[in-house]
Amino acid sequence: MNFFGVGPAELIVILVVALVFVGPERLPRLAADLARTIREIRKYTGTIAAEFSDVMQDFEKESAGARSQWKEIGEGLTDATKSLTDAIRSARADAEGAAPSSPAASVNGDQSEPEWREIPEPGAPLPSAQAPEPAPPGQAAEEAR
Repeated sequence: MNFFGVGPAELIVILVVALVFVGPERLPRLAADLARTIREIRKYTGTIAAEFSDVMQDFEKESAGARSQWKEIGEGLTDATKSLTDAIRSARADAEGAAPSSPAASVNGDQSEPEWREIPEPGAPLPSAQAPEPAPPGQAAEEAR
């Protein structure tokens, strides 16, 4: 049995020292004063704990509405993030012409080895799959001569 980290042997030593210094006639009164002080401290700390608990309950009641609003906002942001992520993935798959991480079909349609497309850097021009643009009419006539 430990009382504030003091075992039975230490408690006996403390009582003997108190008996020697205080004396046998004043020791009962000292023990009663000590017990009264401990009781008052416990009563005071109990009162403080009860007041703190009441204040916390009041605070929780007052903040319940705001807490539910923030929870709804968080859920809305989570849903919006998920839908935006899905839309970006869908747009990326559409831009690639196939599902992500899958080979694109070859241009001539044969079943030979598939062609892998590289994803361009953001802001870089997209590679053109069309034939080069024809030269202006004046240049074509000069090149024919």
